[in-house]
Amino acid sequence: MQDAAARKGKGKDRGSISSHPLLRRSSVPPPLPGGLLNFERFETSNIDGLIEFIQELISSSAKANRVSEDRMKSNVKIMATGGGAHMYYDRLKRDLGVEVLREEEMECLILGLGFIAHVPEEVFWFSEELVYKVSHPHEPRTIPASELPRPSPSPPSYQVTFAPTPHNAGEVVPVFPCLVVNIGSGVSIVKVDENGEFERVSGTSLGGGTLWGLLSMLTDARTFDGESDTG
Repeated sequence: MQDAAARKGKGKDRGSISSHPLLRRSSVPPPLPGGLLNFERFETSNIDGLIEFIQELISSSAKANRVSEDRMKSNVKIMATGGGAHMYYDRLKRDLGVEVLREEEMECLILGLGFIAHVPEEVFWFSEELVYKVSHPHEPRTIPASELPRPSPSPPSYQVTFAPTPHNAGEVVPVFPCLVVNIGSGVSIVKVDENGEFERVSGTSLGGGTLWGLLSMLTDARTFDGESDTG
């Protein structure tokens, strides 16, 4: 069960997004960061830290809104997915005293992908020329034939092409249909049609767990962040 941390910057213009009442950072007590969306990350092994963090958020939110903690808890819903949603469901409900909703992991992934596709300049394609340019910063932009043989004598230009963003509710999301490769402890390959309907078509048990096992054997790292026994 993991979360991550991202915060929107604070603008000074009267008409900027930071003037929205939900973004009034100056009136929000610690540890509430403000903004519309925030991420914090906790390893699955640190479930105690996650529960403590959420308890502190509920308490601070109650004080900021001048209501009791019980009143605040009645309006809090925790959306959880993945194996941790089932493993820690009872404990989250018991220790936090809030409603916990368990959602299907792959469905959340596809819905999230559809959401991201509507964010301007968030979904993009890049050519092999871009990959070559990044790996050979001082070389010409055209890939030498000896370096990467191609069926076409004219490789694509070095560029990033952004998917057009739908402007109308009925407009088709450009990223669908597609194949979604989801890499966790293992790997799932999911076919998604133009309507967002999906089905798992393939996969393997070799994934993040295998990578972590190999890395822990080849290095002295004890976490994905690179921490080791020697510090």
